[in-house]
Amino acid sequence: MDKTLSLQQSVMQDVVSLMGDNVAMRKLQAFLKTLKKERAEELDTISKEEVMDDLREAFKELKMVKEGKLKLKTWEEFKHELHC
Repeated sequence: MDKTLSLQQSVMQDVVSLMGDNVAMRKLQAFLKTLKKERAEELDTISKEEVMDDLREAFKELKMVKEGKLKLKTWEEFKHELHC
């Protein structure tokens, strides 16, 4: 936790040191917008990868059901699982 706080303080000090320089502040603002966009895209990519992994797993299970290697749950079993 101390490292995080120290990093936050250091970043804030750097930002404060640029407060009087409008050109530097505009550059910082543009950089932050880019950084936020990249971060959002990373989160979207992670979500897409997770969905694809879940779909792959579902298709594997479906194949196992068709082959008789896996038994499907009844509606009651599934409903109970959702409530727990």
